[in-house]
Amino acid sequence: MRIVTLMENRAVSEGFLCSHGLSLYIETRNHKILFDMGQDDGFLKNAGKLGADISGVDIAILSHGHYDHGGGIDTFLKANSTAGIHIQKKALGEFYAHDGDGTVRYIGLPAAWKENPRVILHTGDYKLDAGIQIFAGVTGRECYSPANDRLYTSMNGRHIHDLFMHEQNLLLKEGSKMVLIAGCAHNGMVNILKKAETFAPGGIDYVLGGMHLMNAYPEREKQKIFCRSMAKRLLERSCKYYTCHCTSVEAYDMLREEMDSRIEYLSAGSILEI
Repeated sequence: MRIVTLMENRAVSEGFLCSHGLSLYIETRNHKILFDMGQDDGFLKNAGKLGADISGVDIAILSHGHYDHGGGIDTFLKANSTAGIHIQKKALGEFYAHDGDGTVRYIGLPAAWKENPRVILHTGDYKLDAGIQIFAGVTGRECYSPANDRLYTSMNGRHIHDLFMHEQNLLLKEGSKMVLIAGCAHNGMVNILKKAETFAPGGIDYVLGGMHLMNAYPEREKQKIFCRSMAKRLLERSCKYYTCHCTSVEAYDMLREEMDSRIEYLSAGSILEI
């Protein structure tokens, strides 16, 4: 399995674009998968430099209904003429961020693509192939990031806290290896892992994705305590972790203090061979 980071907040070098968002290109034995599309066309520009053939993608998956993961949908639809884009139906909702300075920002998906027949809506868990399991509906709030408290959805004209029922995660099986891929892990990586393990009783080998720890606490010491607690729970499993995007470099460094080489950071331009 080959996993190429097409877009992320940082880049491995100045030769690659970077922006707040995530896009991963995944080659398995049988499929070419695009997981998220960043916030614009940057993922496509980086793909050309990394030898990732977006026109050959046969499965596209959108992790949740936020612009920094799905803003590049129109770009993908133009670059690829065949692949379906699999999303949760609830990802079509309206989503907002309430910033600390009182600003309210719309962070949902662009509306133009919603009637496209290649957009495939799902509710809950589903399989796309023998080795491709998608799951949603994660419950539990263990190690749940306070950064989520600033995120809302619209219901009957009112903004209510988002419960992230529009979030879905990808579980890949190739040979003896199980790989879990999350977008932002808004529902908490510990809780996501618990549900993933119901599909993989033998355990998960690799975990990739953001953990939504950016500015979880304004006080550095509280952030460190939270990251230490989360690291302890993650280390209870034998997984190798790769994180990125909304985890933030600061929180990654805090996790790394506890997890050492069990966790690494993925930047735009990086290639992971499993």
